[in-house]
Amino acid sequence: MISDSQFPYDEQVRPWPALASYVEALSRLNRGAVTCQRGEATPDNFCAAEAWSLSLPREGEAWLVRIDRLKDQEGPLAWREPVLARMLSAMQENLTGPRALKSWPNAVKATWQLVTGHPCRPMTLSEVASCVGLSAGYLGEQFERITGSSFKRILRDERMARACAMLEDTGLRIAEIASRMGGLSLSQFNRSFVAATGISPTEWRRLYSTTRKTEEVSESRPA
Repeated sequence: MISDSQFPYDEQVRPWPALASYVEALSRLNRGAVTCQRGEATPDNFCAAEAWSLSLPREGEAWLVRIDRLKDQEGPLAWREPVLARMLSAMQENLTGPRALKSWPNAVKATWQLVTGHPCRPMTLSEVASCVGLSAGYLGEQFERITGSSFKRILRDERMARACAMLEDTGLRIAEIASRMGGLSLSQFNRSFVAATGISPTEWRRLYSTTRKTEEVSESRPA
């Protein structure tokens, strides 16, 4: 989770908790490249190729939210853009109009925090729903309405994001990484990883492993 101290606009968005929750969630998905301020959008300020932007009316003012797009569309975080884009669409729908959402439902907020904070724990929607006192069907509907993505999709992507970091920064065997992702079998892990990122765990490590890159740089230097 991102702490309040990391939001320079925290005092501004505090009266609108739903906006604060969305900005925090988007910051997580996009690794912090999110800005939020009062003001009107102008064509010169935003370019779709460089950023997503939303202008949200509230009480006679406009809130401007900008999410910078990744410079390298083939880079390690690019595969997360579909979930981020769906959240923006849900945000637009839920924060505009006469019945604009004031805050995320407590059950949805708790579920989001659990899935993003502890994705490697074994969990199902039914188990989480039981913990927050709702039926799985109702929690699933509410979660997708607020975030734009299903519980299953967010859980899978959060796990695969953790797996990507392990593939990049550690020498753990892929089977061991798989076992740490909520107890997935190697075949389940491989299928989930390819479904999320578009490539295999082996290929991801080959492309993005910091250890491998360090070794390659060392080998290329003259003795």
